[in-house]
Order: sequence, then structure tokens, then C-alpha cells
Amino acid sequence: MQEQFFFGILLGLLAGLVNGVFLLPMCYTRGWACENTWLLFTIISTGILPWVAALMGVPNLLGVLLDSPITFLLPGIIAGLVWGTAQVMYGRGLGMVGVAVGNAVVACTSTTAGTIGPMIVYGGSQASRSAVFYLLVAVGLILAGILIYGKSGARKEQELAGQEQPRQVVAGSFRRGLVICLVTGVLGTSFVYGAKSSAGLVETALAAGASSRIYAEFAALLVTFNAGMIPGVVYSVAKLNRNKTWGAYRNPAALLWNIALAAVMAALWYGGILMYNSSGVKLGSNLGPSISFALFAGGTVLFASLFGWLAGEWKGASAGTIRGFVLGMSLIVSAILIIAFGVSV
Repeated sequence: MQEQFFFGILLGLLAGLVNGVFLLPMCYTRGWACENTWLLFTIISTGILPWVAALMGVPNLLGVLLDSPITFLLPGIIAGLVWGTAQVMYGRGLGMVGVAVGNAVVACTSTTAGTIGPMIVYGGSQASRSAVFYLLVAVGLILAGILIYGKSGARKEQELAGQEQPRQVVAGSFRRGLVICLVTGVLGTSFVYGAKSSAGLVETALAAGASSRIYAEFAALLVTFNAGMIPGVVYSVAKLNRNKTWGAYRNPAALLWNIALAAVMAALWYGGILMYNSSGVKLGSNLGPSISFALFAGGTVLFASLFGWLAGEWKGASAGTIRGFVLGMSLIVSAILIIAFGVSV
């Protein structure tokens, strides 16, 4: 049992690692605008890869889906549409308030909602008080770490840009953008409920021959993210039309290279989702989804920040700003250690 728990911890951290770096390949695309890459990434990550994983994990997958009543599919469809809409809102919110502030707000609200929400819905009375206490302490440390890191990141941007304020990318008031980021952080965790609340579909997949609940939940993730693909595709197509960037797809010199990079991004991102979901199963049905989300969210911020450090993004920042970065990361590491060695007692 203890081995299962620590394997779940490892999976949660690995999920955070790949989610923290999945955007890196986008830096190396050639001749494509952001929306060109994002459309292809969305189709592969939420449209194709969920089918690949579910077909590998669930025998007679089509039969399972076709034989399931609509009530088995509704939790995933609703959760996916809400999640997909939140991803579109995320980009608009960041454009109004700036990347540093927006990311900090979204990370804090999603960590809180993604940890406490499943705790309330799935934790039940069987969850031990000590485990809940340690988990809440860890979440508090993660939030403090994110806030300190976000503040240091904003200060670093000002220092390296000669105190210039970042240009607003999307029209709208700062207050409205802040509200959008807050709502996005909460709604962006809805994919958790798509898999965990699709009990009927999961049981059908198990009856069809799925070898474990981890693989059976691949069917629920398929429904969730196929539904979540719709808002993302609509938004990307709208941007392609507005910016008149469809023509970038007709450049044969970079087409295969860019497709490969989008596919790598998609594989990293959906691989992280599968590891996060598997982590929740390994950690138990009560607090498992909450523990794994805290690890997933904290690990994403931690590893993305560390890779940014290694890439030289903080070079030239003042000593006080760097101390804030180190303190923020230290708090997140402390939270991860508390989850690993405290929640299990």
C-alpha cells in the first residue's frame, strides 16, 4: 500500500514536469503564428491522443461507448465543454492583466479549486483528519510560493525591460481581466470531474475487459477531452480568420517540422494528463484526486520555473528578485515533501 502511495506521488510530480515544459517546442516553430501551432496541437492533444490511449486501454472501446446511455457520457461532455471554454478565457485574461499577474492568479485559484473541490466531492467522511490537515497546509505553501514567485516574476520583467510596463494585448479593463483569470482558474479544473464522475462509463469499460481502473478511466478522459476540443478549435479557427494566417500552412519548407513539434507538444501535454489521472487512482478514491492535483499544479510551476532559470530567463535580475524566486520555489518544494511524507500517515 505504501509503495502504491509513493508511486502515485511520483506520477503526480512527473505529470507536473511534462506539463511545465510542454510549450517549449513551440519556441522552435518556423513561419507559423501562435494560432497555427495551437490549432494543430489542440486537434492532436484533445482529439487524437485520447482515442489512441483509450483504444490501447479499453477492449471493444467503440462498443463500450455505443452501448453506454447518454447519462454515462454527460459528466465527461459537460466537464469537457466547461474546461475547453476556460482555456479560451485563459488567453483573454492574460492578455488583459499581463502574463506574470495572470499566471499567478490562475495558478492560485486552480490549485485551490482543484485540491479542495475534489476533496469535498470525493473525500467523504473516510478521509483522515490528519491527511486533510497536511494537504491543506501543503496547498497553503503552494499558494504562498506561487504568489511570491509571481511577484518576483513581475519585478524581474520590469527590471529587464528598463521599468517599462508590459503592453496590453487584449482590450479590456484590468479588473475585468482579473475576474476572468479568477473564473478561469476555477473552471479550468473541471476536467477532473469528467473522469472521476463518469462511474457508469468506467464500470462498463471494466466489464468490457479493461485490466485496471486506470485504463478504464481512459474512456472517460476520451469523452471529456473530445468535448473540450470544440471550444479550442473554434477559437483557433476564429484567430486564423481574423489574423489571416491560414496561408502559413502552405509553406512546405517548414510544414513537417512544425507538425512534428506540435505533435511533441501534444504528446507531452496528454502524457501529463494521463499521469495525473493515474496518480489520483494510485493515491486512493478519497483524497487521491486532491493530492494528485496539488502535486500536478505545484510541480508544473516548479519545473516550468526551473527550466526558465536554466534557460537564462532570470539572468540580470536583482539579488532581491532572485531571492524571491528561490523562496517561492522553496515553499513549493516544502509542500511537495509534506504531501509525500505527511499526507500518507
